Amino acid sequence: MSRNCYIFLFLIIFLTSGKIYSQEEETMKYFANELYTTKELGPEVKILIGNVVFKHDSSEMFCDSAIFNTTKNQFNAFGNIQIIKPSEQDTVFLYGDTLNYIGELKLAKVRNNVKLIKDSLTLLTDSLDFDMVDNIGYYFANGTTINGKDTLKSVFGYYYSDLNELFFKDSVVIINPRFNMYSDTLKHNTKTNTSFFLGATEIISQDNYIYCEDGWYNHESNKAEFSANSYLRNKEKTLKGDLLVYDRNKGIGKAYKNVTINDTVQNSILKSEYGMYNEKTGYSLITDSALFIQITEKDSIFLHADTLCAYNDTIPEGEEPQRIYRIILAYKSAKIFKPDFQAKCDSLVYTFKDSIIEMYTDPILWSDSSQLNADFIKITTYNNEIDQVLLSGEAFIVSKADSIRYNQIKGDEIIGTFENRELYKVNVNSNGKSIYFAKDDYNKLIAVNIIECKDMIIYFKDKKLDKMWFYNNPKAKMYPPLQLSKKEVEIDGFRWFEKHRPLSKNDVFNRVLN
Repeated sequence: MSRNCYIFLFLIIFLTSGKIYSQEEETMKYFANELYTTKELGPEVKILIGNVVFKHDSSEMFCDSAIFNTTKNQFNAFGNIQIIKPSEQDTVFLYGDTLNYIGELKLAKVRNNVKLIKDSLTLLTDSLDFDMVDNIGYYFANGTTINGKDTLKSVFGYYYSDLNELFFKDSVVIINPRFNMYSDTLKHNTKTNTSFFLGATEIISQDNYIYCEDGWYNHESNKAEFSANSYLRNKEKTLKGDLLVYDRNKGIGKAYKNVTINDTVQNSILKSEYGMYNEKTGYSLITDSALFIQITEKDSIFLHADTLCAYNDTIPEGEEPQRIYRIILAYKSAKIFKPDFQAKCDSLVYTFKDSIIEMYTDPILWSDSSQLNADFIKITTYNNEIDQVLLSGEAFIVSKADSIRYNQIKGDEIIGTFENRELYKVNVNSNGKSIYFAKDDYNKLIAVNIIECKDMIIYFKDKKLDKMWFYNNPKAKMYPPLQLSKKEVEIDGFRWFEKHRPLSKNDVFNRVLN
């Protein structure tokens, strides 16, 4: 048999035997049931059909058919694309309808019905380029990633397989059973299940709304940190700060620097350098330059203390749902400023239910020209103005008669009633005593009136004494104005605290030594 007949017989066996053929071109290995070359494409272009396999370094690529350019070391593959790319951690599996592989770059371009799987992660898209050297995938025509309970979507995205990180860009959406997350730019670690925000981001749930421009959120622990214009808002309150630390499971948010807690229901604001808010209980705490502001139509109330707490209480409403109201607690060096009154004490309780302020430990209240102080003071307000004041234990009401003299009222208990922001009636109960400097129509001092009795009622008009009623053995004396010494015209326990009085909202932060 001639040599040409042997060659012809070999080709027939080669094309019809159905066995897998193998060839190596540089570092690329390939296998197939059938292999062709054509005159039109040239001998360097191989046509592979049936159970096609390419091996390049540690990667394996499978398909139904392929056209392989051995000179360029690249191929186009069709049908049932599968790529297996081992890594130091978990193996990457990549599927699609077509594949363009560039051997020189080790770059796989997978198109149509693309699926990438690694461990618990599944990425779905229609166009994915995968760098087999650095194990980086890139999609650019919308992609959806499923990672545990989360579904992540974006227009553009990178997957860094070795780092277990996804980088999303443009119209990013994360759907979680407890919240939805919307962002323009976001990074997500698939192992720790943590999202990192690199731009304006919204997190929306049934319980609250969160906005930030930097920070992170762990989807497993539901703990997070937010910064850059961040805030947390629920139905009633908004928590803001330069840095927010949030635990969704506990419902606790903590804020640092430039903190505000805005209560839209009670129309109030808490400000500080540190704040904490429990959205499940409604409890708030602030400290470090803590300030409470009660916003009113006329004049707002400004309250400062070392620590301010606010919590909810309820009032039974019969068969109706209970009505919720707020209570403010102020601890250590509390001060209040409002244009119609000011106050100072060590600690106080402000109850919104009946608009009552209870002041403890050296409390002092100033209203217009009057100073009121006692062991305990309770202020009742109506329409955000003082309505009544209760002074208990060593109770004083003092006002200036002139630059060196003071009108004084003292008793075990004093009840002061206000009208139009002015003190107009005083009830003194038990151990009453009064020192009053009488003046003529020309405002000239003419006498000193000293009265002692068990109980008394005093009326004021136009900020001046109008009428006085005395009960139970009153003792009254009137003296010439200059006959008595300074000590004799001061009731035991009298003190003038003018230097402690806050004259503006900023003065509530000032501390004056006694």
